[in-house]
Amino acid sequence: MSQKVVTVFGATGTSGGGVTRQLVAAGWRVRAATRDAAGDKARRIAGTGAEPVVADMDDRASVRAAIEGADAVYLAGPSLANRWDIGQAVQGINVADAVAEVRPPHFVYQSALVSDARGVLSVGSKRAIEERIAELELPATILRPGWFMDNFLNYFPIEEKDGALVIAMAIPVDKANGLVSAEDIGRAAAVVLGDRDAHVGRDYDLVSDIRSPAGMAAAIGTEMGKPAVAVEVPLASIEQFWPEGLGLYKWLSGRTREDSTADLVALVGTPIDFAQWVRAHLAPVLRAQFAVDA
Repeated sequence: MSQKVVTVFGATGTSGGGVTRQLVAAGWRVRAATRDAAGDKARRIAGTGAEPVVADMDDRASVRAAIEGADAVYLAGPSLANRWDIGQAVQGINVADAVAEVRPPHFVYQSALVSDARGVLSVGSKRAIEERIAELELPATILRPGWFMDNFLNYFPIEEKDGALVIAMAIPVDKANGLVSAEDIGRAAAVVLGDRDAHVGRDYDLVSDIRSPAGMAAAIGTEMGKPAVAVEVPLASIEQFWPEGLGLYKWLSGRTREDSTADLVALVGTPIDFAQWVRAHLAPVLRAQFAVDA
């Protein structure tokens, strides 16, 4: 039997990279769509066994070329860090429209926990993409990951002050949100893509742990063997220094929906909780940074 082909958009990013690695391990031939197939990120993803292919999500013709003949398409989309305007929605809708034209058997869209996010840039754009997929009546599965644990490696530097580790985030220290690792997003994607008939038309929240900034600090401090505290960054500071993110952090701070790990547990069994992720991925970085012995 010939190897099944999946095109992954966002394969060079955090979550898309996790998806790509898991799909390669599951035996898929992965086309890793990227605007720069010769760049460093593309070379790294090629090292996992994926095949970088050129595609620009602003150019529907190149999207069609990247998905032609594929058995499935996975859209992780651009990072929130570089598409805070409606560009993210435009790109996702371009991919959805190309899928409607080419008609691969299965389309998996990686959205976010966007239940009440209408009008909020970035997550609101993801909701708009979901709505376009529904309008087109595509054979789709929607995955909605929580906040990426892996963001601690790139976007939330941890500092040391007066002998304590300090975690600064622009949400109340006691406000809990659903978390998930890139590895578990990939595991869920492999399960969903591995059984189209069981999962097409379904949507799943991908949450492996639910913690507040204070809860995350506690887990980090326990693993590191030293005090760790969470500090709330005022929204006024976000508005002054990073105005694009203000709406997102207002939304995160005020979410009332209670997140659940049930969907992810049903898909993958036992997911990776935050303490496990810290032990495997963050603690080695912090020990090197602060010269702390294991």
